[in-house]
Amino acid sequence: MGWEKFFGHAATVDYLRKNIASGKFPHAVIFAGTEGIGKRTAADICAAALLCDNPVDGSPCGVCESCRLTAAKSHPDFYIVEPEANKSKTRLIKIGQIRAMQTEAALRPINSERRVVIIDGAELMNNAAANCLLKTIEEPPSQTIFVLVTANLSSLPITIRSRCITVHFDRLPPAQIQDALIARGAEFDEARRLSVIAGGSFGRALTLKDSGGAQLREDAFNTLEKISRGEFNNEDIFTFGATVAEWPRDRFADFVIYIQKILRDVYSADVSEPLNPDLSERTAALNISEQKIFALMETGTTFHRRLKSNASLRLMAEAYLMSLRKIFR
Repeated sequence: MGWEKFFGHAATVDYLRKNIASGKFPHAVIFAGTEGIGKRTAADICAAALLCDNPVDGSPCGVCESCRLTAAKSHPDFYIVEPEANKSKTRLIKIGQIRAMQTEAALRPINSERRVVIIDGAELMNNAAANCLLKTIEEPPSQTIFVLVTANLSSLPITIRSRCITVHFDRLPPAQIQDALIARGAEFDEARRLSVIAGGSFGRALTLKDSGGAQLREDAFNTLEKISRGEFNNEDIFTFGATVAEWPRDRFADFVIYIQKILRDVYSADVSEPLNPDLSERTAALNISEQKIFALMETGTTFHRRLKSNASLRLMAEAYLMSLRKIFR
């Protein structure tokens, strides 16, 4: 529950603690940063501290009744809004959820001096929900604090962003993530690879460690190499499609992103730092023309966008590899 267990972002944590301790925490704040960077955990700790009966230097005490209720997600003054899946499995925050929250936010606090509302995945509000929330943020209940958590700040309407204080959670340096992974039992080589491909997110590094993310990047590189050499036949593509059919959609999205990042390293090898420095020798050996790189990356962008639809994952994976192969021919 406390900041002592929060990883990284020292300057941001110091800012939040000072605002909580001084009683100057904004009535509406946006926590923005890449997925898995720690912003939701920070929001939970802020909520606990704001609701705590005996906060210490901007941190929850962890032992009072309010802290116990907050940790159990049963505090009557703590309200959480999260995306819900619709019939097509698309995750959205709908206007009904915001209206239900507004009813709670307008009530007087029961256990604490204030209420705290966390809206996680705020960028997934539909237009009606966002417009409904705007009215509340423009004229907020005096006793309620709103924390919007988003992995895509630009997707939030400017009208909402302009009425909130934005706190940015920056990407962590790979060396810091590597050391933390090693401290949690990862082997050095695995920690080094994961710290590179995690994109500055320690949470993502942990997820990749548990899900075999380093191996997925290796599979993506091997696939691109084989396609570039003309060694990926129809049987290979159909076999790949059958494998992907068993994956979560996010895993195939990661596969496509890995290929995109490898292509970016090939294109900008002489002008910028590589996204995959541990693969520099193999990347340099890929002989792909600039024209083909642009076509391949455009294809990747198109298929990554299609993942938000309800299309068959197997057919999409097969079509993606066939499109890559066609470009190389």
